[in-house]
Amino acid sequence: MTKKLVLYILISILILIIGYYIHTVVFSQFASKSSISLKKVYIFFGGFSSLLCLSFLLLYRRNKFKDQLGFLYLASVGLKIILFSIIFSKQIFIEDSSFPRQSALNLLIPIVLMLASEVFIISKLLNNSTR
Repeated sequence: MTKKLVLYILISILILIIGYYIHTVVFSQFASKSSISLKKVYIFFGGFSSLLCLSFLLLYRRNKFKDQLGFLYLASVGLKIILFSIIFSKQIFIEDSSFPRQSALNLLIPIVLMLASEVFIISKLLNNSTR
């Protein structure tokens, strides 16, 4: 299972890198300057997702936490939102200007990419635990 999880994480990182480059090319053609660095956002979500998947593998190996992994994942999604808001609060909550829709959409793209890969990896782990 460890080899499969490492493969899934590598695929997830590859999707993240491809998504970043496609996102920056499209964003540079259609958008104005954003207050948030896309590179930092992608690094945050990619790092958090990789760390989350590795920690779930460690928790999965301890029989004591197998039944609670789904609930722990839900809590980790909330933790991710809180940490993101704290780390990027200066860029998101600028007093001088309103947060444009385009910037909100730029935040949503990496969130959706990494959320989909997290759900895929964690569901594979949870499906394997029921067997």
